[in-house]
Amino acid sequence: MSLPLATLRRQSKTVWLQDRFSTLPSSRGPALVFGRADEADAYLGFWKTEAAALATLRYALYRCDHSPAVFAFSDQQVIQALSAKLAHGALLLTESHAPPTGGGWPQVPTVVAATPDSTTLINLNTLPDKPPVPPLLPLLEELQIESAEVLPEIEQTLEQIDLTMGNIDLAAVSLAPTPSKVPLIETAMTDASHSVTQTLDEL
Repeated sequence: MSLPLATLRRQSKTVWLQDRFSTLPSSRGPALVFGRADEADAYLGFWKTEAAALATLRYALYRCDHSPAVFAFSDQQVIQALSAKLAHGALLLTESHAPPTGGGWPQVPTVVAATPDSTTLINLNTLPDKPPVPPLLPLLEELQIESAEVLPEIEQTLEQIDLTMGNIDLAAVSLAPTPSKVPLIETAMTDASHSVTQTLDEL
């Protein structure tokens, strides 16, 4: 069994164009009979507006005639030439409701348009609300108030440190003529250090 010259789709039917020496498979119906060329022309006219189908018919005619001149024919000339061959029985047309099972050259490609996936779209109404931002001015005011409350304590501590350092300086002056006062100086330094540590701990 030779391959068909063309395989086309006509609504829900599959149409095969082949030469008369081809053996028709059992899955196809009987060959269509065209008593005149104009009947075949009317049948093939179904594909006048389909560029891919016309290209398939043009190549089928080239396979019959093996003439490069076929590619210079108009679409109507291609249909007329094939119609004449169908009317004279040189070519056969068969059709079936079953989808093509393979074979045939060339076939009309089925183009499926790509559609965007709706699940990829983002619904802005479903997004969570933006978290509220706390007002900055009250926070700054609170920080300033806390700083103002702590500032007097810091100043008082610094004054105590200055007084203690002054006592240490006086003790150092009296150290030279009176070595016997060394234990008193150590006691004064220990007390001053304890006082400063206690004040800082209270802050």
